[in-house]
Amino acid sequence: MSLRINQVSRHFDGVVALDDVSIEVPAGSITAIVGPSGSGKTTLLRLLAGLDHPDAGEVSINGQAVRLGSTALCFQDAPLYPHLTVSENVAFPLRIKAGRRSGRPGATAEQRVREVLSMLRIDHLSGRRISELSGGQKQRVGIARALVRDVQVYLFDEPMAHLDEQLAREIIADLRHIQQTLGLTFVYITHSKDEAFSVADQMVVLHEGRVAQFGRPEALVDHPASLFVAEFLAATALNVDKQGAQVTATRPEDVAVVLDRTGVAVEQVTYLGSGWLIRTARGAGVSPVSLMVGDRVRLEPRRCFTFPA
Repeated sequence: MSLRINQVSRHFDGVVALDDVSIEVPAGSITAIVGPSGSGKTTLLRLLAGLDHPDAGEVSINGQAVRLGSTALCFQDAPLYPHLTVSENVAFPLRIKAGRRSGRPGATAEQRVREVLSMLRIDHLSGRRISELSGGQKQRVGIARALVRDVQVYLFDEPMAHLDEQLAREIIADLRHIQQTLGLTFVYITHSKDEAFSVADQMVVLHEGRVAQFGRPEALVDHPASLFVAEFLAATALNVDKQGAQVTATRPEDVAVVLDRTGVAVEQVTYLGSGWLIRTARGAGVSPVSLMVGDRVRLEPRRCFTFPA
């Protein structure tokens, strides 16, 4: 099974939202789609969910065009029903599929709900009302309601956007475990490159409605296809030097900082956790030890990238 996005374009009132986008999502993998605001992430998600249709190209699963209901979608703000319990909220899609809006789901459905709640470590909350839950617990319920459905592709729309960093890491770890254990296929849309790095088998970087680069996260970091990709995936602002028809870029973490009385003065020092970011008038580097503003240093790039200007 594979999800294919083949030469897809979408326009709104003359504005290009997606332009000739082609991506293949292998079965049993997590593909993270990242990009800045306005890059086309939301438009692509709507096409994958069957909520919209492309002006050109096709979105398909196993050769069949995606339609509403082909995939399961988890929003960043899960629309939960406050008058229902946790287990009733999770079972709701199964009741709708069976043509029942109320009453108990069948035995098979009940078993599926219990399994999903257990995998997300909220089975102890099954009888609680939504108003009794924390924000993180509500998001786990929203994820469970997506995962309870029997579909071939599961879509996640920035599910950690409103959670604190520690809680987001915990839920991402659980999601990754569930996906690998069950061999599910996830498409995970996020504005956070760090979140994408932690979850993805492969990443798609969108820029102005086009695929800027697509591949394994480490390949995109080590071999960025453009200055935009290099800057977007960088942990800190790049050092960029234009030389004629080319641009040379270095990441501060790839630049050694050496004390040198004849060098350039340190202008700013920022602690990163794993080292100190040292900024000067000639660029920045990362030092394993703290320095003082005014210290003289020499910057020694260990790696650089060259792109057309």
